[in-house]
Amino acid sequence: MPSTQKKLNLGSKPGKSGENHPPLSDHAVAVMAEAQSSPLPGQMDVDKLVERISAEVLKAVEASFEKKIDPVLKRLETCAANISALDVKMKEAEARISTQEDVTAGYGAKISEVELKLEAALDKIDDLENRSRRCNVRVIGLPEGSEGTNPVSFFKTWLPELVAVSFKGGAVKIDRCHRVLARLPSSAQRPRAVIIKLHNFQDKARIMQAARRKQSLFHNGIPIMIFEDFSAAVLKKRQGFYHVKQRLREMGVPFAMMYPAVLRIKIDGQEKSFRSPEAVSAYLDNVPQGAGPRSSSVAPADC
Repeated sequence: MPSTQKKLNLGSKPGKSGENHPPLSDHAVAVMAEAQSSPLPGQMDVDKLVERISAEVLKAVEASFEKKIDPVLKRLETCAANISALDVKMKEAEARISTQEDVTAGYGAKISEVELKLEAALDKIDDLENRSRRCNVRVIGLPEGSEGTNPVSFFKTWLPELVAVSFKGGAVKIDRCHRVLARLPSSAQRPRAVIIKLHNFQDKARIMQAARRKQSLFHNGIPIMIFEDFSAAVLKKRQGFYHVKQRLREMGVPFAMMYPAVLRIKIDGQEKSFRSPEAVSAYLDNVPQGAGPRSSSVAPADC
């Protein structure tokens, strides 16, 4: 019987899944065409044909893969170079940080020492400011313009009359006096305070003691208050005792504010001093109910 020759299909034949295989290279197609034109048995060994076709297909796949993978490899090389540069910079930064840590290792103790010295220096400055105000009194509530055009002449007789203290010649010696530096208030606003600097501290002490004894001071029916003249820092500390002083008044416990901001109380015959309102509150919380002062007197306040 005559032998029938089967011819190979050179086109792309759909697979079982319906997907087309990628087109072969020209050389691979030529090889397959040559194989198709030759009779199958006897002229070309099938294994060699398969090997040749496989080699050509592999070359085509490698060429396509290299074409697509080359940009990726270049990007990876760039990333590797950048990472190497970052690694170098990171090591340099670590070295610098380590050097700075070694340099600043002892700064913590030095800064703490400087802070303590600064706090001590500020306390001394504040103390000097308060010493410069030692002979001052602050008058609150006096209407604007009451002192006229010559405040010193007015206050040297007005102040002794207000607190009912007699001085030689009926007048106290005053170095200077002035209203606090602020905008002139309207008639509905509170008048500015008056700062009076007395020549002698003893005169200032007599006036303050007399004011405490009288408790209520009036000028033409207007209530007047006289206080010590302290720095802003000391005033702020003293104002912190406001609520505990109210509590002491309600309990009937005598107290006095000592310089610069120390509250002295007398309860059950014992005097105690406190430098913070929190300490006063903690002490009063532990005082038994019914406990109170055995004496209404307390040590006089310092100026």
